Amino acid sequence: MIPVLDNRKMQKADEYTQHTLGLSQEVLMERAALASYSVLSDAVSLKDKSILIVCGPGNNGGDGVALARILSERDIFPDVVILKKDGSEGLQKQLKILNAIYPDVGIMSTMPEEMYDVTVDAVFGISCNRKIEGEYKEVIDRINAMHDMGSFVMALDIPSGVDASTGQILGVGVKADLTVTFGTFKIGHLLYPGALYSGEVTLKDIGIPLSVMEEGAHVHIFHDDEIALPPRQAYTNKGSYGKILIIAGSKGMAGAAILCAESALRSGCGMVRVYTEESNRQIIQTALKEAIVSTYEDKLDKKGLQNALEWCDAVAIGPGLSRSDLARDILLYTIEHSDVPMVIDADALNILSKDVDMLSNAKADVVITPHLGEMERLTGIPVSEISGHLISAARDFSKSYSVITVLKDARTVISSPKGEVIVNINGNNGMATAGSGDVLTGIIASIRARGLDSFTSAALGCAIHGRAGDLAKDAMGEDHMIAGDIINYIR
Repeated sequence: MIPVLDNRKMQKADEYTQHTLGLSQEVLMERAALASYSVLSDAVSLKDKSILIVCGPGNNGGDGVALARILSERDIFPDVVILKKDGSEGLQKQLKILNAIYPDVGIMSTMPEEMYDVTVDAVFGISCNRKIEGEYKEVIDRINAMHDMGSFVMALDIPSGVDASTGQILGVGVKADLTVTFGTFKIGHLLYPGALYSGEVTLKDIGIPLSVMEEGAHVHIFHDDEIALPPRQAYTNKGSYGKILIIAGSKGMAGAAILCAESALRSGCGMVRVYTEESNRQIIQTALKEAIVSTYEDKLDKKGLQNALEWCDAVAIGPGLSRSDLARDILLYTIEHSDVPMVIDADALNILSKDVDMLSNAKADVVITPHLGEMERLTGIPVSEISGHLISAARDFSKSYSVITVLKDARTVISSPKGEVIVNINGNNGMATAGSGDVLTGIIASIRARGLDSFTSAALGCAIHGRAGDLAKDAMGEDHMIAGDIINYIR
């Protein structure tokens, strides 16, 4: 997996590389500038283009000045804005070198009025951590105005004004078409709205060792080649791949149970049993011939539910379950009597929100999969606050209740009771459709029943769900997708 760092941890890795390993700041800046040139020249034909590099007072500005020199070496002469010439030592060294070798490069202290074909944002980078006001706000507003008029904007490390630790916008932020980031990804690249401002993000190695960045990293993302269903072996049978009990579907809500059950089967588990309200029996058996169907009527059938729980290797509960007293009794009994891992979703979460301490009765691992509204009901914290602190909200809940939390948003955050976090970065807005969450629940339960641990199953399930959604979008467009289409592309 790839470590993802916040502002403080990235700066610490940078300092360790310089002061302990001996890779100097000058070398790191040179590598950052060369990497930036490589990314920019791949993205845009620079011949006969007007280029403006806007440099702030810190080392991000130094990277920008070094880039100006690298461009000049290739007979591409940019204009450079230096917002504060008495800035960091790194900035001053790079400016001295640029002036010595290319004294004719145009250097300004204020933003020009004319339009540029390409604009490079080297104002703040990851160091920005407070609201941007005054002159710097005017500079960023000007960069964004040029962007709106067609200038191609590339940000160095992270767009200025995006909080590298949270993805929040610090009053105003540069809207980049492309961001080249150094060492590893920052949290601000992944979470919205920072992800939107960052545009396409390209990661470049500049010499900071992976082991240094990995040290203390608690947030990760998957490499693309890690997103795969568990492998199947040649000498196996259906029992080798797990049995899932799906407790779902009240009157008129058979569809949620079907989506959850079908996605579980398509994710490779050996057998699925749907435990549902009696009126759904024929509908589910007709729609999904591969599933076993067990039913209840108007009261808790402890014997029937216990038999179902003893049969399975994992439980998924909640899709279409309703919020009735009977549904509550079923949920409570399941939590108290299941000896196998459990995924709790949808209506079961809403029932749980009335008595979250139910979770303390669980005998085995629990994965919860709330969207922001459900998380608000579970915690009492407003959606507006949760959305600005996705990682801490998920992590705090996991630690408080000893569960794996899958906090669903445009970027889903998966956290463990140990404080581990994986952010899922695939998926698209076409997946914002009824039943998509039911599909995810089935995928996670299926992977868990196949033997992976609950945290890995939850994170991998989100990644496979998102990738399937991306494939569905490619095939039919986001406006036309429905939840069943996601199932068709599970790989």
